[in-house]
Amino acid sequence: MSSLKQLKQEEKNAVLQQQVIAELNVIVKDIERSEKLILTLNQDLHAINAKFQGPRDTRADVAYLTGLLECAKRKLAWEKQISSLQKRTPSLMERMATLLNDPKSPPSSEAREQMLRALQSIQAAMERLQQANSGTSGTDTPSQEQPQPPERSRHT
Repeated sequence: MSSLKQLKQEEKNAVLQQQVIAELNVIVKDIERSEKLILTLNQDLHAINAKFQGPRDTRADVAYLTGLLECAKRKLAWEKQISSLQKRTPSLMERMATLLNDPKSPPSSEAREQMLRALQSIQAAMERLQQANSGTSGTDTPSQEQPQPPERSRHT
């Protein structure tokens, strides 16, 4: 028969396990949100580049650069999201490992299954994010790809 102290510890660990599972699921949602953001950003960059191809006058240059600036701001926000994920994930993984390897109060098979599913979801979401991000590798500096008008002073 388990002592009262053991039962309380098992109960506490069960709550901690559910918290870890919930946090893993939050990370999955954050990764999915980051994936959507980078895909939208990539589409917007392509649209801006397509809209402003060829020679431009000063107004078109300003509109083009304004569009690029908006994309750069969103990319910065995306980078902050990724940075936040990178900071949160290791400590969460440590807590999960501690709970999984606790000899006094190991998680139930159901809790282990939930953690495994959450980790698999994270892995799948990370693969999709990596794939989405690889599509933007050449679009960080799209202005270099665009030809500049030969003479700007005549448009002022």
